[in-house]
Amino acid sequence: MRSSTIARPTENAAVFNGTPARPLPPAEVVADRLIVARATCDRYGARHFSALLDRILERGQ
Repeated sequence: MRSSTIARPTENAAVFNGTPARPLPPAEVVADRLIVARATCDRYGARHFSALLDRILERGQ
């Protein structure tokens, strides 16, 4: 029996779609939204904006 790879068109489309990535927002805007998310106990928003701020600061913007 021969093993074959299963084509996953959604993965291929995500990798090879050719559209450029969205530009990241300014760090000040994300930091403000992170403060609001933490102040309102929004755990999802806090995780999201914290990760986004990490990406922005790693790029040096």
